[in-house]
Amino acid sequence: MTRVGAACGFLAVLSYALISAAPLAPAQGLVVACVFGPALMCASTGLYHVLRARRRTVSLDLGLMANVAAGVTVTLMLFSQLGFKRWFEVQFGNGSTSSLERALHAAFEAANGIQLCLDVAWDLFLALGTVLLAWNMWHHPRFGRILAVSGIVIAVALVIANLIVFPEPPGNAGSIDLGPVIGLWYLIVTVRRGSRTAAASRRNTCTLARQRPG
Repeated sequence: MTRVGAACGFLAVLSYALISAAPLAPAQGLVVACVFGPALMCASTGLYHVLRARRRTVSLDLGLMANVAAGVTVTLMLFSQLGFKRWFEVQFGNGSTSSLERALHAAFEAANGIQLCLDVAWDLFLALGTVLLAWNMWHHPRFGRILAVSGIVIAVALVIANLIVFPEPPGNAGSIDLGPVIGLWYLIVTVRRGSRTAAASRRNTCTLARQRPG
């Protein structure tokens, strides 16, 4: 599960980078929407098992639940974005009168408000999960206090930034978008988890080789 979780962690970070970097073609966006949320849930489950192997706490269980909720919410958000955009293109993409354009704009803003609220909800669940998981990294030898404190600070700042400019995303409202920062934090966590797992696997292989009869 640890290796699968680490692989899903890299996949989740890559998917998020593709979402944030540039507009995607419809087919590409659909693939990313299918991958990102499930990969986040799988990566969070792998991290949960790593942390639970040392000590299981209520906050750790709640952290996994929050990140699973974040994965579900971001999947809903991405599909709503793609679905709304596609529906409006199909229904009104061939031109419209001035009055129809105004009605279209109003309908689009209403639909856009739904996915913007889902955006805030996904950030909230992700931040809550990050705080709880980071809290359990404090005494863990793989991660330590620096990752724990930085994760908590980034997650709390992410929630505050979202609430200040609600319902607009911080990046659209001219504020600081901390999404890439928390994505970088998860990338570092994934790298540390993966490197330690690989080292442990090499040690186990060497041990088994020494135990074989000559």
